[in-house]
Amino acid sequence: MRTETVLKNYEFYAQADLSKYAGEWVAIINSQIVAHGKNLKEILTKAKQANPDLTPFITKVPAKKNLLW
Repeated sequence: MRTETVLKNYEFYAQADLSKYAGEWVAIINSQIVAHGKNLKEILTKAKQANPDLTPFITKVPAKKNLLW
C-alpha cells in the first residue's frame, strides 16, 4: 500500500464521525467504510470481496466510553 493512500485513509478515520461504529472494526478503502462489525475475520473477507485489488485500512473504533470527542 502506498504511503499517500495510507495517509488519506488515516486522515478519513481521524476526521470522520465514526461513533455509530463504536466498539466495531472498520475497513476503509479510498476514504470509505467498506465493511464494519465485531468479527475481524469477517470484516477482512468482506473488504477483500468488495475490493480484491486494494488493501484496506483496518482499525477498531474505540467504545463510546473511551471516545475522546
